[in-house]
Amino acid sequence: MQTYPMVHALVRHGGMAAALVGAATVALGAYAAMQAGSLVWALVGALGGALIYALLKSYSELVTIIADMMLPK
Repeated sequence: MQTYPMVHALVRHGGMAAALVGAATVALGAYAAMQAGSLVWALVGALGGALIYALLKSYSELVTIIADMMLPK
């Protein structure tokens, strides 16, 4: 039985998940801008997507560092 399956999944797929969530946030902002007719929502979506991507990517890298140091290989 594999120990810590979520840690292994995050190490394996964390970068892609961060990119997908960031892109989805940008797309949601673009959709909101089209629906509201205001470019402010597109700007909010772009800035929010960049921030979310950076936070999730750094979390993924931090988990990878901890897993490399502490989990048996």
